[in-house]
Amino acid sequence: MRITAARKCALVALVACAVGLTACGSDSTTEGNGTVGAAPARATAGAGYPVDIQNCGRTLHFDRPPTRIVSGWTTSTELLIALGATEKTVGQYNTSSGTPLPQYAEAEKKIPTLSVSAPTREALLAARPDLIWADGSYLFDGQQLPTIDDLKAQGIQVLILSGFCTDDASKARVRDVDADLTALGRILGVTAKADELKTDIDNRLRQVSAQVAGRSPVPVALISSFNGTIYTYEGVYSDIARLAGATNIYAGILPAGKYYGQLSVEDITKKNPATLVYLLSGSESEESARKYLTTTFPTLDAVKNNRLVFLPQSYSTNLSGVDGVVRLATSLHSGPS
Repeated sequence: MRITAARKCALVALVACAVGLTACGSDSTTEGNGTVGAAPARATAGAGYPVDIQNCGRTLHFDRPPTRIVSGWTTSTELLIALGATEKTVGQYNTSSGTPLPQYAEAEKKIPTLSVSAPTREALLAARPDLIWADGSYLFDGQQLPTIDDLKAQGIQVLILSGFCTDDASKARVRDVDADLTALGRILGVTAKADELKTDIDNRLRQVSAQVAGRSPVPVALISSFNGTIYTYEGVYSDIARLAGATNIYAGILPAGKYYGQLSVEDITKKNPATLVYLLSGSESEESARKYLTTTFPTLDAVKNNRLVFLPQSYSTNLSGVDGVVRLATSLHSGPS
């Protein structure tokens, strides 16, 4: 996911500057050429296997369900937990991308952290994964991490978030989670649970749709800040706004393929949005963000009328994206129409 790559370029503080590594304990060794010394334990093939999955233009083949999964994004870890795969998830990276939702927090603590941002190849291979669910393909360049083909040759499959196949986050949408649930349900042999989660998503978004029906979309400015620079977003964040009965006033201003862009204080002040939706990074609190907004934009109608909505930036993909829609709709449309 280019969200991570952008943070590494000092875009937004989803990824910490200092990389903390806690490699999983393992009785295997990693050879100097980056290959795994001991192959992952194999599960017994069951009914429904083999399985072929189409993902980002590639075919992933599974003779049996994976037993050692590494997750590359906090919301992906949440989804694996929701599917009952906590014990099979042997590592996670990019953990600074957000805080798990409360219902997944305890289970998430049991999963070893390979890195708060991008893992080293040594840390990744030491976890002995047979499946990596990645946030994009950008890390698998043969330098930071082995290529996807090299990993496949070692018996390690790479599944990529369906909304980030091209590392173009501007194309991501909330309902991308449906494709990922379908794929993971088949890969893990838990299609009934995956269907249950999809039904829950349908119901929650249907309730939001009914909640905002007949109401005029609320114009909002979607922004965040990092090191004094202000950013706005497209992609899944604009989709969250749309589903929640809002419109991103900065939608359409960014070049094709760009999901983020810098804004000036002067530009925001000139537009004078009536509502600000501020995307909190993993280290930001609502209190500190509110102080920043009131200090930086004291004349904005949104600030003067306390029309400030705070959403974690991690409320973007998978189940958290749905939570983002629900939370934003509740904030914007809780009163009478």
